[in-house]
Amino acid sequence: MKVRIKPLLAAVAFMLAAISVPAPAQDGGWFAGLGIGYLKFDDGCPGTAATGAACDDKDTTWKLFGGYQFNAYLGVELGLADMGDRPATVTGLGPATAKFRVFETLLVGTLPLNQHFSVYGKAGIYQWDVDFEFPAGVAGSADANGNDYTVGLGVRYNFTRNAALRLEWQRYNSMGDRNTTGRFNADVFGVGALVSF
Repeated sequence: MKVRIKPLLAAVAFMLAAISVPAPAQDGGWFAGLGIGYLKFDDGCPGTAATGAACDDKDTTWKLFGGYQFNAYLGVELGLADMGDRPATVTGLGPATAKFRVFETLLVGTLPLNQHFSVYGKAGIYQWDVDFEFPAGVAGSADANGNDYTVGLGVRYNFTRNAALRLEWQRYNSMGDRNTTGRFNADVFGVGALVSF
């Protein structure tokens, strides 16, 4: 029986190459992570701000997130984020600093591009909560909350099977109280690190 050496060597070389390919990202299971970002409001000052006031329309935000990946393409994610400060005016109490927090529930769809890179989109609902801090000497407290929808897009890079880095954009629609902080859209451009387990 005549053995063909070249096809046999080619098959062995192919098998060795397949073994040496890095392991793909984890297809399923729990994950958790931490993110930081640049927050941009779509207006410089809320409508309640004093005439001529100088208002900052950007801030830094951070987020804790976690969830479950059902497979390589679909997962759910929960997040808790600090969305920075914003000026406000509370009736009867005067000027204040509004400190925003967000809790979100998201559905995440992922498209793997290769062993390391994937792109993803996410959409869901979020609840915003704001606490007001007043200048020294002003008595009283107030808060407000509400909810709306959020969407985002991102790129993920898998360092190993269990560690990854994400770069993303996310839009929070209609955040804020109309009578105190004004209603606005917020865009977050961020980076996050996550581990799967």
